Amino acid sequence: MKNKLKLLIKDGLRKKLKTKTFKIINIILLIAIPLVINIDTVIKTFGGDFDDPVTVYVIDESGKYYESLKNVYEQTTLSIGNQDVEIKNAEKKYDELKDEMLEEKSNDIILRIYDETKKADLTSFDYVDTITVQLLTNALNTVKSNIALEESDIDVNVLNEINAPMEISRTYLSDELDENYELMSYISNLIIPVFIMPFFFLLLMITQMIGAEINEEKTSKSMEIIITSVSPRIHFISKMITANVYAIVQSLLFVAYLGIGLFVRTLISESSLINSFGDNISGLLKTFVDSGMLTDILAAIPWIILLLILSFIAYSLLAGILASMTTSQEDYQQLQTPLMFLIMIGYFVAIMASSYEKSIFIIVLSCIPFLSCIIAPVLLILGQIGIVEVLIALGALLLTIFILLKYGLRIYKVGILNYSSNKLWKKMFMGIKNKE
Repeated sequence: MKNKLKLLIKDGLRKKLKTKTFKIINIILLIAIPLVINIDTVIKTFGGDFDDPVTVYVIDESGKYYESLKNVYEQTTLSIGNQDVEIKNAEKKYDELKDEMLEEKSNDIILRIYDETKKADLTSFDYVDTITVQLLTNALNTVKSNIALEESDIDVNVLNEINAPMEISRTYLSDELDENYELMSYISNLIIPVFIMPFFFLLLMITQMIGAEINEEKTSKSMEIIITSVSPRIHFISKMITANVYAIVQSLLFVAYLGIGLFVRTLISESSLINSFGDNISGLLKTFVDSGMLTDILAAIPWIILLLILSFIAYSLLAGILASMTTSQEDYQQLQTPLMFLIMIGYFVAIMASSYEKSIFIIVLSCIPFLSCIIAPVLLILGQIGIVEVLIALGALLLTIFILLKYGLRIYKVGILNYSSNKLWKKMFMGIKNKE
């Protein structure tokens, strides 16, 4: 029996891993993923000299704006990330600078500030990106307001008090609140899509694969030959194991491609992917690590992995049972729709979890099989549930797998050799009553 199971699994994996489709898709992924990770380098390589900084030559007729403008602009760009724009005081006249720009087709900018009309204009050879224009506009307005206040004979202390930002301190009366919860909520909004989407596609891959294989064997009538050699139980388990192993292999390859992309980025750009997002994200992640929350998440990873593995098994069993009752891929798609709804419900509830802190309804959903795989890990990362709730979710999943194995196998035995597409639900209930 074990040899037959190994043979079926080996044959199933061979058909999947040695197909041209699998090889072509993974070659595309091997090329595409590193390219996406290094997309900024690719754009710079094939799109122009983006590394060359843009110089803004300031012609300040009033002599009041340049120094303040330079300081305000540099402080703004420092807070939002590095900008390849440099502010310089023009040492040449406007016509000379314009002629040089025309001759060199330069990407520099000339900023003229008129004293009498309190107006300014930008001169460039090509289009200037919207962010740079907006930053320069905001900086000019800030400097203009400051100059106007200074020229209004307002006391310096009063002026400083007007310009000083309001300091807001926050006090929480509850002793049960986690001081890092807000940071955790912000981090979760970044990592939830990263976690949920790959898991969603893996579930979709597994359920589609099992349904397609079973329907193909029934359509080609090869199912009858297979069942004469192995029991329905062995056939059922082999389909489940094959699909999950294939999904794991594809996931590991995907992670390997990500690693290659990050390694290539380190070699060619000498900067990490995180640093390319700017100082804000880098600082946020540093605060996240220093807060100790990363340690708590790492401690929860074994429970999350176990929950995901059991969920894959549960979804695989349910997909195999539903596929056995159908005779075509179209019929299976109809029965598969409830599975997709379950996954989507879990997705949207997980997204809303940070907004509805410790909602009893969401916590209960995190313990329900087929939903717990998406909701429970998110709530665990947010600190809204503990290991006790995860153990409850694991227990419910194990019970569901036991029921699917016990009663689902009866449906599978009846369904795989039944080629009628009528009265599917009736056949399922008849299969459950069948104890043979």
